[in-house]
Amino acid sequence: MMIGPTKLDVIHKPVLIREVRRAFNLDNLALLKKALRDVPRYIDATLGLGGHSLEIVKSGRFVLGIDDDEAMLEVAKIRLEKACSALNRKNEECFKLIQGNFRKIEEISGSLGHDLFLGIIFDLGVSTPQLTSDTRGFSFADPDAALDMRLSPKTQSVAASDLLNSLRSDQLEEMFGKVLDRKHSQRLAKRIIDYRSLRKIEKVGDFLGIIKGDSIKKELHPATLPFLALRIATNTELANLQETLPKAFSLLKKGGRLAVISFHSGEDRIVKSFFKSIKSQAIIISKSPIRPQADEIKDNPRARSAKMRVLERL
Repeated sequence: MMIGPTKLDVIHKPVLIREVRRAFNLDNLALLKKALRDVPRYIDATLGLGGHSLEIVKSGRFVLGIDDDEAMLEVAKIRLEKACSALNRKNEECFKLIQGNFRKIEEISGSLGHDLFLGIIFDLGVSTPQLTSDTRGFSFADPDAALDMRLSPKTQSVAASDLLNSLRSDQLEEMFGKVLDRKHSQRLAKRIIDYRSLRKIEKVGDFLGIIKGDSIKKELHPATLPFLALRIATNTELANLQETLPKAFSLLKKGGRLAVISFHSGEDRIVKSFFKSIKSQAIIISKSPIRPQADEIKDNPRARSAKMRVLERL
């Protein structure tokens, strides 16, 4: 699905923009006057529509943007080209975009040579256009959509529906146990096994019918957490995050900063554990996770669950 660039600001709002600018000291305008060879380099490992990368480019830095989703890359490219043009620079002086998974961050960054980076950001989760796509099945808004959930259908062979139709009961319990308690995970796994004994699970509506009204948290739609667990498993998000954080840290120069924005406890636990494991090599800038301020949550309710942790390499 292609998204019109004129509607981007309405469709998606990147979270914690002010806090990211502070974490990376992006308001140092003196960098705009430096020669290209002196421009600090950053990595946006989860480019999306380029919201955070825009801030980096507009502040005179260079950004390497990585994303699995080809449609996101196309839109981000248009936005970054405009920002680069406003600085009277060529695109290659401002950014480079590469399609791929951030677990290959070392290999991808090697395309720029072997110099280290001053900042790396991960904004985990799924962007609003992906959630509202009528073809991807990330959201439970359209019951007739295929239950796919792959960030990159070209490179990923296993869709969300494949997992629900093939995993054993204990594997289903483990998958949903990433975000649900044991009782709800067991109950949902049994419902899936019973349902698929009669027919295949193919559409969003099929999964919604299995979930029914089994609400876990009163403030959430009953399907919110089961859909989250299924998306995480389809894209191996937690395993990828655990694998890539040490790689990202190794790409930072002395004084370089790593910022990770997470949206659920499974992600945050991994980030917190990694930060703790390298505390002898880094300064933890955020002793407690940085949360959105009230005005941002009011303007963008999706930001309410965001947490950012920041460290600086010694």
